[in-house]
Amino acid sequence: MIKFLKKIIALIILSYIELTLASFLSKFFIIIPVTFLGYSFYIYRSNSNISPVLAFLIGLFIDLIQESYLGLNATLFCIITYLIHSYSNAFKIFSNLQICLFFGLTASAYVGLTQLLLSFYNFSYLTLILSSIINISLCIVLTIFSSYLPKAFRLEK
Repeated sequence: MIKFLKKIIALIILSYIELTLASFLSKFFIIIPVTFLGYSFYIYRSNSNISPVLAFLIGLFIDLIQESYLGLNATLFCIITYLIHSYSNAFKIFSNLQICLFFGLTASAYVGLTQLLLSFYNFSYLTLILSSIINISLCIVLTIFSSYLPKAFRLEK
């Protein structure tokens, strides 16, 4: 239970960082879903399967914190939980670059879906393309730096 509470507190901190970065990066048409990437990393690194109900509840909690549409993060957290659990055996044979591309592209899909749902008439392809490039680059840079950090931050299981 304590371990789960630590993960929830980490998601709250990541949500605060995301909201702080969003005000600055929106001027440059860039969206980095820090909370979504943090949750995805948590699911990827966890040894046990996270239930869809728990993923949905965590998503609802993030929706309440970020004041977004109720159910948006919940649905997307359920989808990423399903994808990661479905392909957990395939991740064992992937290289770090392929895993970075997967997480970068899922973050880009998250940005695309949220932008499509939040601003249907004002959808920006520039935001989607720039965010995709930045998210994939960020995942690659974090993987490179994680090889020099302690074992707790590495992408390998």
